Amino acid sequence: MVDKEFRKILCNRIIALRKKYKLKQEQLALQSGIAKGGLSEIERCKKTPSTYTIAKICSGLGITIDEFFAFDEIRNYMDKL
Repeated sequence: MVDKEFRKILCNRIIALRKKYKLKQEQLALQSGIAKGGLSEIERCKKTPSTYTIAKICSGLGITIDEFFAFDEIRNYMDKL
């Protein structure tokens, strides 16, 4: 079971990156090779993305997994563990 706070951080990160790259959900889903409904569930924190799904989203965004996880909110969360 994934911690709700961690899931929210992941979901918000995906939304922030999608908006940063000016993509609609449908565009990111298509570029990532995932279902739009699945991406929507992830962004609404209804579903926790697997590592594989995060990797696919990173590919769709044109970023590395390192870049995905390189932000203060995740660092602060990890410091609390």
